[in-house]
Amino acid sequence: MAGAVQKFDLASQAFARDPLPTYARLREDSPVFQTRLPLLGKTWLAASYQAASEVLKDDATFVMEPKKVGRTLFGGMLRLLPRTVRVFSDNMLRHDNPDHRRLRRLVEQAFSRHSVESLRGRIGALCDGLLDSVAGSETVDLLEAWARPLPVAVICELLGLPEQDRPMFTGWAKTLFRSPTLFGMLLAVPTLFRLQKYFRRQFEQCRREPRPGLMTALVQAEQDGDQLSEDELLGMAFLLLVAGFETTVHLLSGGTLALLKAPHQKERLLNDWSLLPSAVEELLRFVSPVQMSEPRYVMRDLEFHGRSLRRGDYIVAWLGAANTDPARFPDPDKLDLSRSPNPHVSFGSGMHFCLGAQLARAETQVGIERLFTRYPKLALAAADCELKYSGNMLLRALVALPVRLQ
Repeated sequence: MAGAVQKFDLASQAFARDPLPTYARLREDSPVFQTRLPLLGKTWLAASYQAASEVLKDDATFVMEPKKVGRTLFGGMLRLLPRTVRVFSDNMLRHDNPDHRRLRRLVEQAFSRHSVESLRGRIGALCDGLLDSVAGSETVDLLEAWARPLPVAVICELLGLPEQDRPMFTGWAKTLFRSPTLFGMLLAVPTLFRLQKYFRRQFEQCRREPRPGLMTALVQAEQDGDQLSEDELLGMAFLLLVAGFETTVHLLSGGTLALLKAPHQKERLLNDWSLLPSAVEELLRFVSPVQMSEPRYVMRDLEFHGRSLRRGDYIVAWLGAANTDPARFPDPDKLDLSRSPNPHVSFGSGMHFCLGAQLARAETQVGIERLFTRYPKLALAAADCELKYSGNMLLRALVALPVRLQ
């Protein structure tokens, strides 16, 4: 059964503010349905937990590389994008094995030199510095003052990039995530040119004068006599910078908002910080800052949860909907900081499980604890209906988070 193409506005403020009713309505109609997405066109969405998990884990049926299903490299409207965009998007997320395994091993080798746990002290110090900077203010935009600069500082330190470059990266990220449409991507091309030039310069500096940090480790990484090519370095650096930065911004800001809107749960956490690890897992599930997985291609004609999929069709796992599926999560619309088990798919699953998951967890655990220890009476300075979201359907992303510190 093919089913009608579903029409709904994933970029609307109403959806971003409260997506659960839309998740439930569409999931109840069918666990898998077809809609139109910017750049991709007709795309299947796997909205139930079971269907989304199968898409994420079955890398034989749902593949990343278009050539495997007879599509040109960037099918449809993606072919219109300049080479600069294509180079940055050609990272390990866009590859199947064996290329994915090769790229990931090289990056894991580089990551192994930088234990996430050893970064907790530095994350705390960076967080304290940001909170110090707003001390004495009555009302602040917590997203711009804390949730955005903390992850960019951490990822720049991890990569070994100069501290003075952080504001520049913040501006670039805002431009790159402004809109997932073709027009939005084209507007971002000048920023991508600047980013590419900057990265190439950093690679050369790391080759001439190796310095501490993941950038040098990536340049030097070698596995079985193999190294990352210049284009692979560009794709990997972009993935680590942007994926390791922007998504954590919206986990911190969205997670803080969720706690402020559930004061009983917030008080539970403030009275028992041993809940912190499970609390962050629940915030990952409840907020789902990354709404959708990378698109995959259907490898062969098949019946999938009552739908007839054809070879070459696009399909994505709708992570936000999967994370609120009552078939897997009792009372999914309730924030429960002690929820266990909590097998959310916010970091994906299978071989493409997010490489930076532990870093995002550490940043959020440290950040939330420092924030609410410093400002336990933190409160929203605007009505929930006044909060604005970016309109980027790929991220559940606040534009601002105005709060009163005391």
